[in-house]
Amino acid sequence: MKLKKIYSSFIIFVLTITSVQAQYVYRDFPDTTLEINGDFFDLDLNNDTVLDFRFIQYRDTGTSGLIDHSIVLPFDSSSSAVCGSQRGFFFYADRLDIGESISYSSNPWQGMSSSENYGTIEYRFDSVSDPYSQWKDNGEGFIGLRLNKNDSLLYGWVRIEVTNGEKLIIKDCAYQSKLDSSIDAGHLWISLGEQFLNGHMGFVSGGMLMLSRPSNSSLAKTSIYNSKGQLLISGDWLGNNWSLPISFFKSDLFIVVAESKDGVWVERIVGVN
Repeated sequence: MKLKKIYSSFIIFVLTITSVQAQYVYRDFPDTTLEINGDFFDLDLNNDTVLDFRFIQYRDTGTSGLIDHSIVLPFDSSSSAVCGSQRGFFFYADRLDIGESISYSSNPWQGMSSSENYGTIEYRFDSVSDPYSQWKDNGEGFIGLRLNKNDSLLYGWVRIEVTNGEKLIIKDCAYQSKLDSSIDAGHLWISLGEQFLNGHMGFVSGGMLMLSRPSNSSLAKTSIYNSKGQLLISGDWLGNNWSLPISFFKSDLFIVVAESKDGVWVERIVGVN
């Protein structure tokens, strides 16, 4: 069993949005892949040194040896909750899209069984997903999380990726530091100030979104959002130039986020020539 915790390897951006939204706190850490039976990852959502949730990947388990099961469970089930509901035989963690509100009223908070104290992310038997899982089509999404702090509620999210029910990748998280206040899933990059990186630039020309950077740049995990915070496309930027036809996206603004060993580049690009 592998113990993986968030302690020193993170970057914190404290974002002052508005007086209503108060402060979003974003925590980035190296992507952690759980793929061996029993692999787990411990998450301290709000960086107070108290572990809040554990993610576990089970592989080829059960009496048949044919079950793959990804779960999330709280360290304190009396004060923590997962956005989701019971569907079929399991209590499922809902898959949220970028921009979805996480709050007391906007989400169901039955994503964990009250008797077994865990929530199912993905469940597969003999390589076939349970029909009630929202993660069976693979890909990335957000799980809404809630903590009880000082008789108030703290809301946050964790971004994960599920691959064929066999791998669970935990990528980053964020929380709303103002208690009893909502947070939007994955919405931090939309409000984050631009970050410049030497030699990186983006512009629109001839109906194309053009991105360029130095030829010796490292592989960059790159995401492009529209003005509503919706993810348009994401992938690994390998070369020094990348171009995309903007007609596919019908957006008047593009927010480019590229993360690599060279640093983080965030730029807003107006979608007209």
